[in-house]
Amino acid sequence: MSMRERIKPTRSGLFAIELLISIGVFSLCAAICVGLFVRSEVISQTSADLSRAVSEARSAAECYKAAGGNLEKMADLTGGTLENGTLRLYYDQDWQKVGDCGTGVELLFLLELIPELPAETGLAAARLEISGPAAAEDLLAEPILSWEIAALEVAS
Repeated sequence: MSMRERIKPTRSGLFAIELLISIGVFSLCAAICVGLFVRSEVISQTSADLSRAVSEARSAAECYKAAGGNLEKMADLTGGTLENGTLRLYYDQDWQKVGDCGTGVELLFLLELIPELPAETGLAAARLEISGPAAAEDLLAEPILSWEIAALEVAS
């Protein structure tokens, strides 16, 4: 027997190596695709939450204008609570209003309407902020939405 015949690879051995390499490439591609699908779900949920936050903020701003900047009237209109001169609306994960933070329901979003000092323009001004889940644990968390709004003051 010569040296060539001993080292000569068999067809089945080459096929097995090709098969292992193709399975490895397929597994790598599948792992990348699964990661992209997970990331796209997170982006989709974030986008849906932001869209709903804008809708709730618009509604709150319209109520503020309708109430003429009066937070008591606005609390009646929206079902919110007044805490230290700030109107607060609590929402669960499905953006359903929750009466207050002590109901035992997991709160995920908080809409706050913080009145600002009245300007000489005769407008009642306020800052409207919607915070996400991180705000419950971290008071310095950035709100997901922040607007400056104003309403004509109406005599009570």
